[in-house]
Amino acid sequence: MPLPLRPLAALLALACGVAHAEVNHAPALAELASGELLACWYSGSAEAASDGRILCARSPDGGATWSVPQPAVAPGERAAGGREAAKSLGNVVLHSESARVWMVHAEIQRWDVPPFGTLCRTWLCGRVDVRLSYDGGRSWSAAARLDDQVGALPRGGLLRHPTLGWLLPLYREGQATAFIRRVTFAGEAVEIGAPLDLPGHGMIQPSLVLQGDGTLRAFLRDTTAVAVRTATRVTATLRWSAAAATDLPNPNAAVEAFAAEDGRIVLVHNPSRRDRRALALAASDDGVRFTPGCALVLEGSQGEVAYPAAIRARDGTWHIAYSSDGKRRIRHRRFDQVWLRACLGGQSNGSVLESTILTDR
Repeated sequence: MPLPLRPLAALLALACGVAHAEVNHAPALAELASGELLACWYSGSAEAASDGRILCARSPDGGATWSVPQPAVAPGERAAGGREAAKSLGNVVLHSESARVWMVHAEIQRWDVPPFGTLCRTWLCGRVDVRLSYDGGRSWSAAARLDDQVGALPRGGLLRHPTLGWLLPLYREGQATAFIRRVTFAGEAVEIGAPLDLPGHGMIQPSLVLQGDGTLRAFLRDTTAVAVRTATRVTATLRWSAAAATDLPNPNAAVEAFAAEDGRIVLVHNPSRRDRRALALAASDDGVRFTPGCALVLEGSQGEVAYPAAIRARDGTWHIAYSSDGKRRIRHRRFDQVWLRACLGGQSNGSVLESTILTDR
């Protein structure tokens, strides 16, 4: 699906409309070919509001400072292949390779029925769109529909598998089910494979990680607010195992998984069944039993904190973006391998951890 870039004039017109928003949520991070960091998230007067848009900010210095956020996607666009225009915009995933940056994002597709107006107002009418930028996220193509299943939404980042290629984790809001699609990026075209469904219900927003032995593992948000769930792809059958409960609590909130240098799986999660008032790191050798590490965000220090997204930069530092203050702000944390090792050993060194607030101006 070719993706024609939006004219510069349209981008400048969007930039004139930056205003204060009550909701800034579901961020994504990417390191650009230039070494800059790009962060994008959805913003609006309320979650699922019709004025929802996607904002992006850039950092030239590893997250120490950030540019003023600029609109990247305006409200009300209609994706190529979409039946209706977007009623609202949602979760963002970024993928950078060479001079190109891909943005995968959620939308609520309108369903207008006169004289009642739109009957789709929530994420139950979610869809997944894709856009392309050749200038480091300063301008974006018009949207093309990537997944047209009712209620389909993205959240976790892409993972490159040694034999399957790029994998995009997705979920269906209404069915509370999760699935994976193989994604191929070729020029200005995107091709996706058939859904690889994870069995079971009540588990959404998968985050993918490769274990040291090459096993593909998914960690999932538990809509029943009991425990982080996990499943593995069974090589012999090419299917997913039934999801099992880990020993980490989950307050019906998204988690983020990545592999440490020593091969352990690291999970960024809300360490509670009650609320999202803290973010913590935990490590595991088997993906089921975890050893608690240190707090990434101390309980109550930033209000409700949620939806962590993690990347590792080429210089070896880790970067995590998340929403804070009850989905009002986007924050960024940076740490190195020394700090991570200490954290997973149960120690915390605040002088090593740095943070920057990305604000909606």
